[in-house]
Amino acid sequence: MLRYMHMYGLKWFPTLLQQSQFNQRARQVWPALALLQQELGHLLANNATYEVVDCTPIPHCSLSQAKSHSRHWLSGKKGRGGNHGGWYYGEQLLLCATEKGVITGWLAGIANMDDRWMMEAFVSSRQGEMRLIEPELPRHRTYKHRYIPTQEAFRTAMTVGQDRSLTVLADGGFNGPRWIRHWKEQYNVTVIAPPSKNRKGDKSRKNSGWLAKHRQIIETVIARLTQTFDLHRVNAHSEDGMLTRLAGKMAAYNLAIWLNRSEGRPDGAMETLLC
Repeated sequence: MLRYMHMYGLKWFPTLLQQSQFNQRARQVWPALALLQQELGHLLANNATYEVVDCTPIPHCSLSQAKSHSRHWLSGKKGRGGNHGGWYYGEQLLLCATEKGVITGWLAGIANMDDRWMMEAFVSSRQGEMRLIEPELPRHRTYKHRYIPTQEAFRTAMTVGQDRSLTVLADGGFNGPRWIRHWKEQYNVTVIAPPSKNRKGDKSRKNSGWLAKHRQIIETVIARLTQTFDLHRVNAHSEDGMLTRLAGKMAAYNLAIWLNRSEGRPDGAMETLLC
């Protein structure tokens, strides 16, 4: 847009900003974009009955570029995940949406972090303060090295949204009875996740099928963000720039749902929204 206006619109805007000046101002308004996404989410999710969470990669660069990551302008880690389960360098995004696909909150953290720590930071931040507390270990279990992240491993917590007191559906990365019990006791958040493979109990296809069916919406949300809003191609040049672009994509996604509902169109008809 700026390149076009510099070519054809300077007679109307003789003091038009240069690209670097525009980017600097855009980075200063990312909290407003995050607030817009949350306000739209609150408006669109009034009748929500449950929420769904999942983590997705946010690559900063290719793996070949990551070999010299010590000189990279964005802090990140090497992680593995996503639909393809491959390695990448960057961060990861915990995304929370309703059963209709409305984004109600998100949180960015380092790529190699366990999903349960992402969830711990997310649900505690919704209570007003990020607390990273590991649930008590069973007496028979000990670890020589236990990784407990610090708050510096996460981006700002103001993007997590409000606590809606709804049941949260998650995948196997968030399972573990002690973690699920911990979230219920500490934050009054009910998390339903499939049991681990080495856990005895009910693993019927009926229960697994029910959970997979009701969790499918979060995969659809991630696919829409990736295909329509280039979620996996943030291409930011600074930490604030990354937050600005993520907040802008989330706000644009919820705004697209609002526009579609206003026009009587399906929520997911985003690629043809401007046609």
